[in-house]
Amino acid sequence: MLEHYKNTDYWFVVNGQKITLSVGSTNSDFDSLCRDVNCKTGAFITAFNPHSSLLSISENRDRNQLLEADISNLKGIRYFYGAGEDRDNQWPAEESFMVLGLSQQTVIDLARRYQQNAFLWIEHQQAAVLIDV
Repeated sequence: MLEHYKNTDYWFVVNGQKITLSVGSTNSDFDSLCRDVNCKTGAFITAFNPHSSLLSISENRDRNQLLEADISNLKGIRYFYGAGEDRDNQWPAEESFMVLGLSQQTVIDLARRYQQNAFLWIEHQQAAVLIDV
């Protein structure tokens, strides 16, 4: 499954600008955003399709609302809406959140709570990586 995640575009929107991340690549727009909001880390996470089991869009959106509530209760973070889209269209797009300013362990805990296999992690001026949970 991780190979499919590597073939995904992870995009989010900040002030009308779409920023797209890819596994193994740096991103100057992400780096600029980090400088602008004074953060060093970003995590791209969803609650869609737990353990890669397809759910209906309404079930997935309900799960993402719970995840967003958990995220919004965290202190010192900013988050943006986006989606993960398989480049080969073998898997439906998953609405997601780009969360800035979390520790990697906090994201691991969230990913486990929402039964995710992995999430995208990126640090300022570093390449994005998949974190297997």
